[in-house]
Amino acid sequence: MSNRATTRNKNKRHKFSDDDDDQILRRVYSTGAITDEDISHLYMINKPVCRLGCRVNSKDNPNCFCALIPPPNGTRKSSGLWQKTSDFILSLGLDPYKDLRSSTYSTPAGLTNLGATCYANSILQCLYMNTSFRAGVFSVEPDLLNQHPVLNQLVRLFARLHSRNISCIDSAPFIKALELDNGVQQDSHEFLTLLLSLLERSLTTSAVSKARTIVQDLFRGSVSHVTR
Repeated sequence: MSNRATTRNKNKRHKFSDDDDDQILRRVYSTGAITDEDISHLYMINKPVCRLGCRVNSKDNPNCFCALIPPPNGTRKSSGLWQKTSDFILSLGLDPYKDLRSSTYSTPAGLTNLGATCYANSILQCLYMNTSFRAGVFSVEPDLLNQHPVLNQLVRLFARLHSRNISCIDSAPFIKALELDNGVQQDSHEFLTLLLSLLERSLTTSAVSKARTIVQDLFRGSVSHVTR
């Protein structure tokens, strides 16, 4: 019995009382001076890192994370807070990023809606499905892409839509390059007009003739007024 009690006392952590903390805080408040020892005591910085695996994380040890990510030799191997999937996440169903397209890619991939970016996604899908526009964009030389971030991200987005086997593609890099506000809905036609104008300016110095005039060839028209 005596040996067992000795073992328990040896493994028991020393806990500082609230009175010790109060005394330090009063002294710091009255003198305005704080030492490294005071900081270590108040924030328990010198507590040892938990390595053996405990049942729950100890509130008096900031270096114990066993309740978040239990160590393999601990008793909480599969019940850590960060290992649980909330009921809300489960209610959302399957992760669209894990949903794969058919091997023939007969079904087009979708684009993620980042909040209020459906107007941009619809235009991007229409532009991508225009095979002539897609071929012209893919022919742009790499040096020019490096000079124009929006054009570069558009080509990357089209490449992912074309070759990735997942059914949902993240459009965030392209939206970020355009500096669009995810929470503000915009007019689709206005977005298309501004995007084509930006692409037209970016492609004017392209060495590839097909890419240099792709916007004008496909989207520029003329209006005439006739009096009869």
